Amino acid sequence: MRFNYDDNYFAHKFQGMPKEGYTQIVDAILDHENIEVRLNTPFTESMKAEFDHIFWSGPLDAYFGFELGRLGYRTLDFEAFRDEGDFQGNAVINYGDEEVPYTRISEHKHFAPWEQHEKTICYREFSRVCGENDIPYYPIRLVKDKALLQQYVEKANKETQVTFVGRLGTYRYLDMDVTIKEALETADAVKESLEKQSAIKSFYVNMD
Repeated sequence: MRFNYDDNYFAHKFQGMPKEGYTQIVDAILDHENIEVRLNTPFTESMKAEFDHIFWSGPLDAYFGFELGRLGYRTLDFEAFRDEGDFQGNAVINYGDEEVPYTRISEHKHFAPWEQHEKTICYREFSRVCGENDIPYYPIRLVKDKALLQQYVEKANKETQVTFVGRLGTYRYLDMDVTIKEALETADAVKESLEKQSAIKSFYVNMD
């Protein structure tokens, strides 16, 4: 919890933000002759025949059609609003008071302080339990969830054509820096497995 206006987002020794934002990085990654982008295309079991290997970053329980039950998640609702000048002076301010219905307000222009804008766009975030038709954001990981998780991990370890990655694929709360680090490490490990013609693992992180 923070009680000052320190504009550092994290307390890490080294911090960075892409100068043109994360959108440009993702666009550059996807702009490759070997990558096909399919929008609004839910994964189906029949798609496995199209690929040698699959990297699944969706919810672990969703991959198996929730056949053992649903893992618990929190989801978010966003409410956008505009203002003149500077609304709150920081990229993010959290609200922990019980009587405040939203958890935080993000003012996005402060993520890129080198830019200058006369107006501002902000988002209020409302957290709630994730329903069946919602987008899962945060694994809850209560005792019952961890017990169910281990059952799904056992099933996942029997998959020979799929590697489960990311926050949803491994059912862990991960910050962006850890997620990127794990993705790079997984890519290196898979590359090594291909070179040695050894089996590609279902998980490259500790799931105990």
